[in-house]
Amino acid sequence: MTTTTERSTAASTRPAEKKKAAKRSGPLQSKAFIYAARVALLVGFLVLWETASSKGWVDENLFGRPSGVWNAMVDYLPSEKALTSLKDTGTAVAVSFVIGSVTGTVAGLVLGLSPTLNAIAGPFLAPINSIPRIALAPLFIAWFGLTLTAKVVLAVSIVFFILAENARSAVRSVDADLMMMARVVGLKRSTLLLKVVLPSAVPTMMAGLRLTFTYALLGVVASEMVAATGGLGQDIVLYSSSYQINTVFAILVELMVVAIVMNWLFTLFERWLLRWQQT
Repeated sequence: MTTTTERSTAASTRPAEKKKAAKRSGPLQSKAFIYAARVALLVGFLVLWETASSKGWVDENLFGRPSGVWNAMVDYLPSEKALTSLKDTGTAVAVSFVIGSVTGTVAGLVLGLSPTLNAIAGPFLAPINSIPRIALAPLFIAWFGLTLTAKVVLAVSIVFFILAENARSAVRSVDADLMMMARVVGLKRSTLLLKVVLPSAVPTMMAGLRLTFTYALLGVVASEMVAATGGLGQDIVLYSSSYQINTVFAILVELMVVAIVMNWLFTLFERWLLRWQQT
């Protein structure tokens, strides 16, 4: 009886505690205020940009203007050229992300679970990953030509090493006592990986996946800007060289929207994977 009464009392006091916490946080920390502040900041920046361009404070040919960017988006984004470029870039990003994420995650898990292999190959990850990938773009183009392969290889070289280090760190951060207990009870390596390592490492690995998608996008676009037969990177170079700055900004907005949408999808996928933590 006492336990039931205590539970009901605790349950009844939780809403009151939440209200007190909300009052202590103040209106400046409310979600409504934060969202309003974000909108105000964005609108203020666009108004200042439009005003500066229209009054000649900055050169419109170099900095563009929001209204011009909007008109460029309306003209460029639905065009056949934009759709073809988006398809070329999207295909390269998708292929490179899948290859790089799978191989990098597997390599990181292997290194994390094998102290011997980690001692042999682990020291090579950081030096190789420190090489600027954009410096390798001409080399990849010389090897593979102006093809999809050159763009994919450049992006994979970024994604692989980031996820390999990410997965290795995630495995090594698993609770040592939990790993010891799993080995004591005789779990096989495959069961240990599926039942202990992956559930503990998922949050870290998902954060790495969200990050590496952005880097895959950057790698492909950078490769296209160096040399390619198509893609959004080539469009950026084309329109910037002809001083169509508004169209360049329209392409950058397109890339930003793609990155935001993919990050949102990864977040939903992570919540689905970790739904067991909420039960």
